[in-house]
Amino acid sequence: MYCPVNTKTKIMATIGPSSWDDTILRGMFDNGMSLARINASFADFNELQRVSTQLRAISPRIPIILDTQGNKIRIKNLSSPTLIKDTVILSSETVSKEVINVTYPNLHQYVTVGSEIMLDDGNIRLKVSSIIGSDIHCDVVQGGLLKPNKTVNIPNANLPFPILTEKDKADIQFAVQHNFDFLCASFVRTVDDVLSVKNLLRNSNVGIISKIENREGVKNFDDIMKESDAIMIARGDLGVEMNFEVVPILQKQFIYKCRMAGKPVIVATQMLESMTSNINPTRAEVSDVANAVMDGADCLMLSAETSTGKYPLESVIAMHKSILASELVMRPTPINGNTDAGIDTDQIALSLFSISQKLPIKAVIVISDNQSTVGSISRHRFNIPIYVVSSHLSSIRKNDLYNAVKTCYIPNLSSDRDNAVKDAVEHIYALGEFNFSDKVAIISGSSIKNRKEDSILEITVVKDILQ
Repeated sequence: MYCPVNTKTKIMATIGPSSWDDTILRGMFDNGMSLARINASFADFNELQRVSTQLRAISPRIPIILDTQGNKIRIKNLSSPTLIKDTVILSSETVSKEVINVTYPNLHQYVTVGSEIMLDDGNIRLKVSSIIGSDIHCDVVQGGLLKPNKTVNIPNANLPFPILTEKDKADIQFAVQHNFDFLCASFVRTVDDVLSVKNLLRNSNVGIISKIENREGVKNFDDIMKESDAIMIARGDLGVEMNFEVVPILQKQFIYKCRMAGKPVIVATQMLESMTSNINPTRAEVSDVANAVMDGADCLMLSAETSTGKYPLESVIAMHKSILASELVMRPTPINGNTDAGIDTDQIALSLFSISQKLPIKAVIVISDNQSTVGSISRHRFNIPIYVVSSHLSSIRKNDLYNAVKTCYIPNLSSDRDNAVKDAVEHIYALGEFNFSDKVAIISGSSIKNRKEDSILEITVVKDILQ
């Protein structure tokens, strides 16, 4: 068994039939998987319940993410894989052996002759040749084997969608009731989409990860990011909705903006795609992982590789090795910008970065449940670990998304600041992470009544706290 050193960049793995086995799932967790994603597009409530229970049994520390289906058009009523060549007819109404049905009602009203339609994330490309009633007749520009339930994209069509589908609302309610840690909101277009999800999540601890995967989401990125707990760059649909050559540029821009704001950012889709059927990744895929790490992503996601692929465990190991190799040659990179933590905390974090370059600081210890504080520190991409200490498991799981963060769960953490510091250092020392002579930086909340910002920075030596 591969025994990994912890990477700073986290790995999110999608759980599906390939990874349902307890041994596989535990192996993925032991070999680098930090977060688990369940895709509601392919799971009913029974499966969501079963898999989330299974994950919690393996470790209560694993953050669980429910990814909503969103307003995605799919192929329906296709019972088996069908070869698409020459011509094809699409329809939301006509039921016939000669017609392939789609889930969007009255689709024929929103396309014109010459419109481009892409199936299966763009692997199959069609051009509309004529529209007869509800039947959309298409020439096949690029054919292929179409499997049931695959996606339908129409890049330049302005299709009206509800902000939330009834399925999404039900799935969000399920995530709240079953204490999921994050909800991925799919196909976010505007800040109103985020606020609608927030409204359904009110009075819960579920965080919102907004997926950027269409033109409107790109256009409104800044407003969307501001209201989100994290961002996912969903390159699959993004590369279909927009020209594929701009996706790497958008990826770098979005990562930089998220770092400035102290918001976690996830790079997703096709990172190790070939490992769905091959035991080793391509060199290009390894380079893609390395570039995302060097861009400063907090987390990288595996999709089909771990949900339906042949080599789920090997995919996690390959990604872990690739991440680690890149991190070993990276230097810490400070960044400017205001975060939700407030200017005091932002300045303390920036000062700490400067201090860490001049003093041999072993680690940063954060005693706070304020995720904004963690984001303000993590965004500078320290080359030393950031230990976040909390007595709340939900807070522990949320903070696991941040780059370089190691979480420490202390159930009976003292409410007194000095005692909490001692508890934290003793806990981390007992894990073998510190020596007596190590110098550490501690950030904690103020003892001043009604002071809400985390504003105490202390540089000290481990032995001075423990003795």
